[in-house]
This record gives sequence, structure tokens and C-alpha cells, in this order.
Amino acid sequence: MKKVLVCFLAAIMLMLIIAPNEVFQICAQTRTLYINEVMAANSKTIRDGDIEDKNEGANGGEYSDWIEIYNSSEQPVDLTAYTLSDSGATWVFPQCTIQPKGYLLVWASDKNKVSKDGQLHTNFKLSASGEEIILRSPNGDIVDSIKYESLLDDQSYGRKYDGSQQFEVFTKATALEDNAKGAVLVREPILSKSGGFYTEAFDLIITSQDSEAKIYYTTDGSDPIPEASGTFQYTGSIKIKSRAGDANVLSMVRNISTDSWNSWKEPKGEVFKGTTLKTVAIKDDGSKSKVITHTYFVDSEMDTRYTLPVISIVTDFDNLFDSKIGIYTENSLKTGEEWERPAHVEFFESNGELGFSQNIGLRIHGGYSRKFPQKSFRIYADGQYGDLGEFKYEIFPGLTKNGNGKKMKSFERLILRNTGNDWNSAYMRDELMQSLISHVNILDTQAQRPAILFLNGEYWGVYYIRERYDKEYLEDHYNLDDDKVAIIEPKQISPAQHMSFDIQQGTSEDADAYTNEVINYLKENSISQSSTYEYIKTKIDIDNYIIYNVAEIFFGNTDWPANNVVIWKYRTDDGKYNPDAPYGLDGRWRWMLKDTDFGFGLYNKSVNHDTLKYAVGDRVEGTSNPEWSTFLLKTLLQNDEFRNKFINCFADQLNTAFIPERVLEVINEFEAILTPEMQEHTERWPYFKWSQNVKAIKNYAMNRPSNIVQFIKNKFASNGVTGTANITLNTDTTRGYLKINTIDIKASTPGIKNPDSWTGLYFTGVPVTISAVAKEGYVFDHWEGVVGSSETVTFNHTDNINITAVFKKDGIPELTPTPTQTPTSTSTPTPTPTPTQTSTPTPTPTPTPTSTPTSLPTPTASPQGVILGDVNSDGFFNSLDFGLLRMYLLGIKGENEIIMSAGDVDANGDIDSIDFAYFRLRLIGVINKFPAE
Repeated sequence: MKKVLVCFLAAIMLMLIIAPNEVFQICAQTRTLYINEVMAANSKTIRDGDIEDKNEGANGGEYSDWIEIYNSSEQPVDLTAYTLSDSGATWVFPQCTIQPKGYLLVWASDKNKVSKDGQLHTNFKLSASGEEIILRSPNGDIVDSIKYESLLDDQSYGRKYDGSQQFEVFTKATALEDNAKGAVLVREPILSKSGGFYTEAFDLIITSQDSEAKIYYTTDGSDPIPEASGTFQYTGSIKIKSRAGDANVLSMVRNISTDSWNSWKEPKGEVFKGTTLKTVAIKDDGSKSKVITHTYFVDSEMDTRYTLPVISIVTDFDNLFDSKIGIYTENSLKTGEEWERPAHVEFFESNGELGFSQNIGLRIHGGYSRKFPQKSFRIYADGQYGDLGEFKYEIFPGLTKNGNGKKMKSFERLILRNTGNDWNSAYMRDELMQSLISHVNILDTQAQRPAILFLNGEYWGVYYIRERYDKEYLEDHYNLDDDKVAIIEPKQISPAQHMSFDIQQGTSEDADAYTNEVINYLKENSISQSSTYEYIKTKIDIDNYIIYNVAEIFFGNTDWPANNVVIWKYRTDDGKYNPDAPYGLDGRWRWMLKDTDFGFGLYNKSVNHDTLKYAVGDRVEGTSNPEWSTFLLKTLLQNDEFRNKFINCFADQLNTAFIPERVLEVINEFEAILTPEMQEHTERWPYFKWSQNVKAIKNYAMNRPSNIVQFIKNKFASNGVTGTANITLNTDTTRGYLKINTIDIKASTPGIKNPDSWTGLYFTGVPVTISAVAKEGYVFDHWEGVVGSSETVTFNHTDNINITAVFKKDGIPELTPTPTQTPTSTSTPTPTPTPTQTSTPTPTPTPTPTSTPTSLPTPTASPQGVILGDVNSDGFFNSLDFGLLRMYLLGIKGENEIIMSAGDVDANGDIDSIDFAYFRLRLIGVINKFPAE
């Protein structure tokens, strides 16, 4: 029998047995302690005994994750102030001892407590996807560590024998038992070559790592099962070769379309194919290894065949095409977890380099496009399938998190999109439109990357890899707690003038809050009152809402705003607006740009479609939106401040991101990327003439801005918009740059070619704000062409105007030259007061410092109420304080996690290694007081 550790909160009894210096010496013998075994997905193995647990206490506690510590020595070891840490948290042992040859089970439950029966609970849980667990001594030295890969439910990972250096996955765990009693997982087969791109045939050799196991394999996507149809026992090498000449299989399945306009069509000729191989090792007793999946593409020109990444999805044929359980048939309209199927995905760069390979959950994605023959997929990195719970790869090169700018290299779910309603047209609309506005950091967009998809080895066409809007998206981009997120989607119910919500994340209370605090409030209070508008600015992010509407209207999205609207917010602790919070975490509602497929003239909507009128409920080309979908924008446009910001924001984008030259550049980029692949794609899906449709959106790009300008003049003529006039802004960009309304006049701003002298078209009768921003070493001096002495001026203009911002070197007077430029305006514009802002538009979050400052003000020898050395403020100085100080000096703990004034025990103004030495000397009895006492 294993000896079970009894952990005491007080070490008095231990001190009676072992002298203080002996205890410390035993603690230092770190090589005797091992992380012996871990379980990261405990579903039914052993309960944690926490009878206080509100949900499972009556049943003997929860099935919590656990970590087993083993003491291989012949003496007890004091674990006080030792620490356990995973990838994101550190937990400190309370005062306790592990007996000779004894074991300690620590519950990784995230409960952070010692239960009544002495069971230890950490402040973190383990990831079934795999991570590293580290045991450190009180002085911060690593005693032991264990790094495990993904584990299935009730599998454990540990040392083959207690304290050994050989590790195994156990299908029968050994908590509180000798590891030698565990049942070891059958080792997976080894393949002589990995899946990928090959230019010639080869013989694939499969080797078993277990002499008692037989190897089985399939090539049709099904899991190998002995004696099942399509399963073969491996007896010798397998020839992997080109599949040229093989008959089309999946592409000949006819019951894949429920769209009457796009019924199934046979591909034009032979579809390119790869070889899929699933293999498993099985013993006579039925125990088996994990199923290994590889896809091999063999072609003499395979190295250059594709210019895009290649994705291979492998699953059982029935999971896709069976009439009862298949998700790609008429069942494609069904949604939810019950219509998720197990599959395997491999991602290859265009040169054949493997990005990732893992088991996944597979679902159909989309709305109406689920009916199309070529459907969109959603793939889930889910630990329940025995692999990582995330895709750990930089799928979207250059994509970074909001705020800290770190590269995004991990995703929990992805969309493989067929371009939605643009499926049989230009094959880029939503991806193009989101790309046009993705540089605006206050508007959520979905990253995209085109790729080639294969299903069970058969070519399935071009897809776009996309992010999905969900709580994981917000967690990834905003570094927030996804349990505090609300995501709602307004939708129409009968009768048409009533609004309901699909609640993707959160509760009905969140939807009610939006309805009552925004919609109903505006119905009951006049937006012309400044107090009403000020209140609304605490409930919705005005700048986000404006740019969102500007984008949708410019794109001409007619499947909006009564559809494809996603709104989210972060729920603050007190439920109130917090203007000092990092961007996105202030408690206000924000809009996400989604599914703009109907834009850019899809389905014969002309370039002069007045989407501005359409967005506020007016009838356009025989159609209109329901009142509930247009109420918010229509109402807010009645407020002068909002309306002016809206018009100026539109002008800003028309002058930069939406100018024809820039939009055409982006379209041409998409066209250049897709062109090498579209012949094979349109032969697989022979439904449209791609090049003609691309020409149509180019024409839209050329003519849309002039139409938008006229729509704005028409709509707001009664609000003082009298026309348009050019504003030219000049400056020496080696000394500084200019801002106008919402945009920076920089070469890095999309659409701006010459920031030294830039001209934009703005609406007369609408106040415009410009700012001069000096570079380091320079300061703003004065304006030429506009009246005003501060760096920021707001003015009205009635004619073309030429303005120059003059910077000078900081601290050095400069002669002001006589202006030589003659403004084209006949009068100098009169500045108008800058409207008072209650919040700063487009705030930039400040990353939390990761370094730990060690400089402190010089303390008094004995600060009132502070016990020197008691950095954890428990009223005593002991080894817990020693361990905590060590973690602080290592940067594991921050200054807000210790009592700083208690740590500077030599009163030199710093917490440093000298203080650490005094802590140690005091702890082992060499000194009986600190220098500052």
C-alpha cells in the first residue's frame, strides 16, 4: 500500500521531532522529490473528497485533475513554501510534510484551499491538451518538472516506475498506488514517411513499437477495425503513388445540394487526389494505440502544384454522406453539437511544410450557404478527440492581439469558408470587404487566408480559413475572461416589426439589458438632449458603431441590418461603464463586421444603391428594412454631435481606405492570389465565370465613392450640409504628422501616398478637426491657413482650403518664414470650439508591465503595523515568506502580491538578494533579528 501524506496546517508536531536546521536540510534535498503522475481529464477515476463542494460534495467531491508527488528518500521532507506551477499560475504549498517513500496527491481543481480533511487544492486546473508542470523549492530552484502531451479522459501520464526517468501514458491510472500497477497505453505505430508532398512513388513501412501488437490500416477515411470492410492488416510495405487515373468518388455523391438554383453538377474531368492512411496498433486483448492519420500527395510537379496552403480533412465516409448521420447531405441544415463528427486535419504550407496535424470535431458552417454543393466547414480543436484543444500555429501571418501586439499563434476553432453567398460569383466579397477595413483597430473583423481543401484525399476546392466570432475570439484578441462576455445577434420574429435575439454567449439578461438600456431608453428620451447622448455613450462604443455603419453602407450590404448583426460586450464587475479599463473591457456594447457577401453589387444591386437610406429604414429599389433594425442609427443621426462624427468618419474613409485606387489594389491582390487556383476550382465546381464577376466588383470600386458622396449630401442637406470642398494638409513629416478627425495623415494609413501634402474631400457645413502631432525632439509651432494657436483646431470651411502645420525643434527658437502658399479659399476659416468628449476615441490599451520593479522608498526601521520579513502578511515570519520573496525576485510574483515594506529588511531602499540572504539566515537561526529591527 502507498503511504498517504497527512498534511498539517501547523508544523509544531514536526518541529518537536526534527530540529529546525535538519528540516531545512531535508528541504534542500530536492532530488528526492518527483512529480510522479498527473491526470488532466479526470472524468470518473477518483473524486477529490471535497464534501464542501456545492455541486458534488454529497457525492464525495468532484472529479478534479490531480498531480502526484513522490518522496523517494528515507526521510520526511518539509514541503512548506514549495510551489507547483502550470503554464499560467503558481500555487504555494502550506505547511506540510511528505513521509519517506510516501506520496502526496494534490488536486488541480482551481479551488485554492485546504479542505477540512487536509486535502490540498491548487489555484489552477490542468489542460488536457498538454502542458508543463513544475515543482520548485522555497528558494525557487526547479526540483522536478513533467511535460505531457494531450490526454484523453481518465488517462494519466507518469513515470513507468516510481521515480524513474521513463514515462508512459496509462489507460489505468495509479493514484495512491505503485505506478508499476498501471495499464500502459499501447504505443502508436511508426511510419517511415510522414504525410506531405512527394514527387515520386515510394514504399511506406509501418513499424510497431509493441511486439505483442498487430498493425491495421485503412485508406478510405474510416478507423481501422479488424475484420471490418476496408481494414487491412499490415504485412509488408505499402506502395504510395500518384492516384492519377483513379475514379472520382466523393465528388460523385449527388445528394449534397438542397439549393434549387444550384443542384449537383459533375466535375469537369478527373479530380486530383491524395492517399489517406489511418493506422493503429491493436493487441489480442483489444487494447489499442491512438489512430495515426497521414495524407500523401504524389505528383511529379507536387512541389509547385499549389500556390496556397493545403488542408486535408479525413473522416469516415458516413460522417459526411450517410443519409441518417452524414452532415454534408440534406442534414447540412441541422446545427449543434449533435451534428459534429470526429475527423482529422492536416495543414500544409504551399511548399509541403506541415503546420499542424490533429484530431478535430467537424461541423457544417453558415446560413443559407449550407444548401450549396460546396459547403463551409467549422473545425474544432477539442481535447475529447485525443489531441490538442487548440491549433498551435501562426495560421494568419501578421495577425496580432489588440493592445499588446503579440502574434496570434493559437486558435480553438476555425472556419473553412466557401465565401457564403458569393460562392458562385467573385469568390472574395466578404473577405475583400473585411480586408479593406481591417486596419481600423476599433472594429472587429475576421482574419482570412485562402487555402486548398481535400476531403478524404479528394480535391474539394478553394476555401478561406477564417476566424470565428465567439467568446474564444474575444479572449484571444482582448485578453479577457471569456466567462464575462455577452454576444447577442438581433433577429426578426413575427410580426416583422419585432426584434428578438440569438444569444451566442451570455444570458437573456444581457439581451434585456441591451434592449432596455439602449433601445427603450432612446424611445423614452430625446436624443436631441445632450444628457441623453452622454448616457448612450456610456452604453455603446460610439466610434465603433459609426465605423461599423460606415463600412456596411459603403459596401452596399443589402443583407443587413435586419440580418448578420453581432453585438458584444464585456460585463464589468459592477455592471457599469469603466472608462479607465483597457479597450474592449469597459462594459460598452460593440459591433462586429460579419457576412458582407451581399455587398459590392451581389445579385444585381447597382453601384448607386442608396444603402444610407436603406440603413435608416427608407424604401430603396422596392425594399426596406424592418423598423427595429434601423431604429438605433436613425435615432442617433438626429443628434448633432453624432451626425457630424458620422459624416466626418465617412469622409475620412472615402479619402483613404475607400478611394478607388486603394480598393482596386486590394482587389488585384486577391485576384493575383486566386488566379493560379481558379481553373481547377471552377472545373471542380462548374457553376460560374469567375473573371467576369471580378470585373464587376472592380467597376463597383471605381464608382461607389462618388455615389456615397451624393447620398450624404442628399440625406443631410436639411442638417446644414451644403456641398463638398477640398482640404489640403501640408507639413514636414520628418518633424511630425497631422490628424484629421479619425485618421492619421501618414504613409502607413491605407490610401495615403503623400503625407507631406495630402488632399481630401470633406463636406461643407460640418466642423472638421485637425491636430498636429510632433515627433520626438520637435514641438508644434503654429498653423498657416487656419486660425488657432493650439495643436488641435476645429473649423468650418466653405471652400477649398490649404493648411500647413509648422513644427520646430524642441527648446530652440526658430525664425518663422513668411508664408509663401496662397490659400485657395477667399477667407480664413473661423475655428469652432472642439466638442467636449467624455471619452477618448480609439483608446490604445496599455500593456501590463511584465518586469518586476525592485526599487523602493527608504522605509523606517519598523514601519507601523508591519512585521519585517512577513511579506505574505499572515502575522508571522516563516518559510512561506522565504518562498514568496524568492518568487518575487524571480519575477514569478509581482509587487502587488507581497508586502513590499516588510521585505526590505536591511532598510537600504531595495528588495534584493541581500534581503533574501537575511531571510535565509533568520530562518535557519544564524541571526535572531533583521538589520532594520
